[in-house]
Formats: sequence, structure tokens, C-alpha cells
Amino acid sequence: MYPAPQAAIALRLLICLALGTFALALSVLDARDNDLPARVPYVFPEPGTDAVADSIRARREGGILLDLDGALLNAPLIAQSWNAIAGVIRDNNTIPANMRELLILRTAVLNDAAYQWGEHESVGRAAGLTTSHLRTLRLAPPFAGLGDPSSSAARLLNSTLSPQLAAAVDFADWSTGAVRIPQGVYDRLHAHLSNEQMVEAISTVGFYNFVSRFVVGLDLDSKANVPVPIPS
Repeated sequence: MYPAPQAAIALRLLICLALGTFALALSVLDARDNDLPARVPYVFPEPGTDAVADSIRARREGGILLDLDGALLNAPLIAQSWNAIAGVIRDNNTIPANMRELLILRTAVLNDAAYQWGEHESVGRAAGLTTSHLRTLRLAPPFAGLGDPSSSAARLLNSTLSPQLAAAVDFADWSTGAVRIPQGVYDRLHAHLSNEQMVEAISTVGFYNFVSRFVVGLDLDSKANVPVPIPS
């Protein structure tokens, strides 16, 4: 059984396919979650009618635009540039995939960006993050790794995450919450990553802080005031 919004989309898709309007069917798929508004309208050009939208489709799984894309496409040059840097950070960096997704998800937690978390929780799981990892990312307070090692927060962080992933959490916390990263925090992550990967890590955190500010500021899918869920 589909939830109600998905059922409506599925029905519209079947009608479009029955009428033989394949392009229209794809545009219906693109308009998923369109019942949940943002502060700007979602723009979903039909396939083949907009080069920027089609370039985003080429990067998206199944060629389906997200509501994030629909918001970005109000400003095509921003959407085009965003798609280029997102493609590098998501698909063409060399840091481990589980660490990349950990940095993205931790940034979502720190910025209360429920939309961002929702788009990446399943990606993180596919990259190897477990429910235990995700609960730690969601529940550990900022800067937990530098506190009293006997504290419950530090024990939570260090008992569920590998040294590499715990170092990445500290790195994301300081980059997001303080901008200036203490040398010890930097060095702890650098022990596991090359210079190239350190540039990729800081770029990932920086870009997804931008993502957080975009999705929260424009209230994508009316989630600006929705808490980041606790994984179960």
C-alpha cells in the first residue's frame, strides 16, 4: 500500500502511461512530495525541455528530480553550478563513502535540517552506517569528542564509532559550529586521510552547511521546524 501522497502520484502516473504520454509521466514522477510546499514554487520542466533540469536528472538516481532541485530551478544558473559541485562531492571524491555520509548527516543534525537528513539517511545506510552509528550522530551533543572522556556523551561517541568516524564527527562539529578547527581536531582526522582527502572533507562539510541553510531557509517540504528524526 502507498501512503496517500504517493498513491495519488502513482495514480496520475498510471493515467499518463495509459494515455501514452511518457514525458508527462516522467514529469509527474519529478513532482514527488509536491503536496509539501516550500517558500518558493517547485519548478519541474518536462524532460527534454530544459538543459539544466536534464543535467540534474542525469545525476539523480532513476532520473527523478528532488524537491530540492525544483526549488533550485527557480534560479537556473545557481541550479547548474550547484549540480556541478554536488556531483564532485557526492560522486567523485576519495574519502570513504561512510565517512562522507557521516559528515553530511552530522551537518544536518547540527543545523536542524530534517529535509537533508531525510534525503541522506538511506544513502548513509547503503554506505555502511548502521542504526547504532546513525543514533550516535543524531544524539551526541556538539563537541562531545573533546569533553570529559568519562562523560556519557564521549562514551557514546567512542563506543559506537571507529576512531576514523569519531574523528570525522569532531571535525564536522568544529567546522560547522565554530568555523575555526583546532589543530588537534584537524590532526586527528588527518591521521586517517591524505591532504587531498582533507580538502574533500572540509569541502563536504562546507557544501552541506550551504545545503542546510538552503533547505531550512526556504522551508523545503515544510520541514524547517520539523525535528531531525531519531533512527530506529
